[in-house]
Amino acid sequence: MERSTIQVPPFIILVDEIPVTIYEVYKSVLVSGDVFYHAVIEINYKGIRSKRYTIDAKDYNSLINKVKVEIDKIKFIEYSFGINEVRRLLS
Repeated sequence: MERSTIQVPPFIILVDEIPVTIYEVYKSVLVSGDVFYHAVIEINYKGIRSKRYTIDAKDYNSLINKVKVEIDKIKFIEYSFGINEVRRLLS
């Protein structure tokens, strides 16, 4: 038997040891029957809070993978241009 977990937004998850706040999750069902979720998130990278934005995902694992990509983009910007550029872009 499969066990489900319920989390009432907003809640914080750690992705690569970086806190990500999930504010809302919307479910969309396409005409074909495919289900997609739209999650409104905010990334808190080294004390810098990003703007809230939406990520579309098919399931929880897909959402985590997409958030990891976003975090890697932020890390790449920091390594290339410095933390001030990250602060400028996220705020």
